[in-house]
Amino acid sequence: MEDEWEEEEQIVVVELSGIINNDFLSKCRGTCKILDIDSEKPMMQVGQYVFAGEYEDALGTCVLFEEGPTKGKAESCPELKYMCHTTKKLMMQRIFLVEKKEGETSTGGGDSGKQMDTLCQSNQEENANKH
Repeated sequence: MEDEWEEEEQIVVVELSGIINNDFLSKCRGTCKILDIDSEKPMMQVGQYVFAGEYEDALGTCVLFEEGPTKGKAESCPELKYMCHTTKKLMMQRIFLVEKKEGETSTGGGDSGKQMDTLCQSNQEENANKH
């Protein structure tokens, strides 16, 4: 008997904030790592950038479209097809990981002890500590 695999797909609208290069995002095209997506404080890595965030109600409705193949001229607008909509989005703030010193406790959430060898500090926390 063959093993049966069940696959589940979730589409999430993510808004990134913090210091990030827009050209970098267009070059990455969908390559990211997400940790604890179902938790209250998910984390995401896009290339060398790391983000932490939380889910919020969107102002209005986010509508997602799928880009179809362009017909005719390369300059023409791509054909868009409705994919789904949502009223939630994941707001992510860039954070900087720093090595945890001997005896320090972690500031990150989650029950997973696997990723607890680093501390997370957001731009907002960093700026508050400077003032």
